[in-house]
Amino acid sequence: MHGWRGGLGEFVYSAIRVQRCLPKRTQRRTPRRTPRASPLRRMGRAVARLRRKKWSKGKVREKLHNAVMWEKNTKDKLYAEVPKYKVITTAVISDRLKITGSLAREALRVLAAEGLIKPVNVTAGCKVFTRATAEVA
Repeated sequence: MHGWRGGLGEFVYSAIRVQRCLPKRTQRRTPRRTPRASPLRRMGRAVARLRRKKWSKGKVREKLHNAVMWEKNTKDKLYAEVPKYKVITTAVISDRLKITGSLAREALRVLAAEGLIKPVNVTAGCKVFTRATAEVA
């Protein structure tokens, strides 16, 4: 019987027996062509490595180092400049003051509560504010 029975020796023996029983391979009908050496192989491996395609990593953006806590100069800049912007969003504040998004969202809440900015469109996804102008009546 062929296959695994008990010991490794028996398996090897049965595999050899199967190999002997198989018919010999017939000759190929068409003769094999001798492969020609490609120009890159003739030049050598060093040159071949230089000519290979080098995959680019695409555009790599620079890492942002935004502040994660309020500093005095950042807070002063927040109260001085942000209420003068025409469009005020989390992204705008985060980008211009170089602070994280969570600090920018907190800044929006504080400025809106103090009345320095007024809401244009407030949804769960995107909060858009504008400067609070003195209304003349």
